[in-house]
Amino acid sequence: MMNSDVIDAIYGHFVASNYQVCTDSRALKSGDIFFCIRGEKFDGNSFAESAIAQGARIVVVDWEEYRNDQRFVWVQDTTIALQQLSKLHAKAMPCKKIMVGGSNGKTTTKEVTRTILEGLGETLATPGNWNNHIGVPLTLLSLRPQHQFAVIEMGTNHPGEMAVLCDLIETEFGVITNIGKEHLEGFGSIEAIAKEESEVFASVIKHGGHGIVNMDDAWLQSMSKRLTQQSTISLSNPQAQYYAEIHHEMPELGFNFYCNGENLGAYTSPLSGRYNAYNLLFGTAIAHLLGMNPSDAMDLACSYVPSNNRSEWRTIGNTQVFLDAYNANPSSMSVAIQSFATIEGRKSFFLGDMLELGEHSPAEHQQLFELCGSLGIQESTFLVGSEFCAACPNHPYRFETMDSLLAWLDTHPIDTDFAFVKGSRGIRMERVLEHFNPA
Repeated sequence: MMNSDVIDAIYGHFVASNYQVCTDSRALKSGDIFFCIRGEKFDGNSFAESAIAQGARIVVVDWEEYRNDQRFVWVQDTTIALQQLSKLHAKAMPCKKIMVGGSNGKTTTKEVTRTILEGLGETLATPGNWNNHIGVPLTLLSLRPQHQFAVIEMGTNHPGEMAVLCDLIETEFGVITNIGKEHLEGFGSIEAIAKEESEVFASVIKHGGHGIVNMDDAWLQSMSKRLTQQSTISLSNPQAQYYAEIHHEMPELGFNFYCNGENLGAYTSPLSGRYNAYNLLFGTAIAHLLGMNPSDAMDLACSYVPSNNRSEWRTIGNTQVFLDAYNANPSSMSVAIQSFATIEGRKSFFLGDMLELGEHSPAEHQQLFELCGSLGIQESTFLVGSEFCAACPNHPYRFETMDSLLAWLDTHPIDTDFAFVKGSRGIRMERVLEHFNPA
């Protein structure tokens, strides 16, 4: 914990600057509070003196050589100072705050919830993927007195990170989307992932808040037993408070929506896939708790249109392409493939490596390919990346790089009605679209 007097003093400057804070010297404006953050490939302290020259109101540093330099505010750790400043600011802002954690679907749940809550009042949501130990504090520091709601996405790739993030927020509502095989390289097991994500509900309990529970996830059902206030969602149990009965999964998601046992009608969402129904239910449940009619909430949920390479549909020539190339892990990949396989018509699957799986990588890539076999789609599946190549050495359609796949497609053009494209961000699976672009 930082010296509270130092954080209080920085906060005074933060308020006086009209809430201007910056951690990137390239974006620094005159009057900003500049934090010299250390990263893997950079050290913000290197820019401390130039930040003064650029007109920063104050510059927060942690280099020992600057300790007695009156030009700067010295702290033991600038990242912790940024976090503590955000915690102080979050407490000062009166809005309702919702935490969103989980293995898959965090960003979509966050965006759906933001879309709905904007129907009730001004809403702040985590921009992009600012869900880590720097992004969450910066999101909280973006809160303003006019905000009525804040939807904060929280991600983790190593043990202990989620507890730090939860500590920054006075939690009133908490969502854990699911427990899946994410970042196995950092956690080692799904049990460790579940323990890490459980910090969201632990924080909700600590602050007397309300948890939204996915009844279809056994891990979350177990975690929820300690919650004193909770709402339940499900795609399989009609006894859940918020229940969706799926009619069709792709290209659009169609379902009947039930609230407390009452059928509120049929809905259609451009968020394809059975798994995305959970995200719609999470957002609707939160909005209902905050006073919105559940039918109106689901109407707004279904108005959300995905973008930024996340569950997008694009029509290119005669092919409809499902693009989900922002990230991938075994859990998210398998449910997406199964949903896409339900479409009637000619289908092709382009699967990129799932990264950050560590020693689990060979088995997970092989199991995913075996799933393709059980669905009868292996002959129309194209694998990209060294992990897939190593795990599936006998598959004829495997390619070490995206360039090699595109070169092959130049001489082996594929005519298909639907194309599924998914992989980890580092594989850049969106480049497959170059093949389908009409000449």
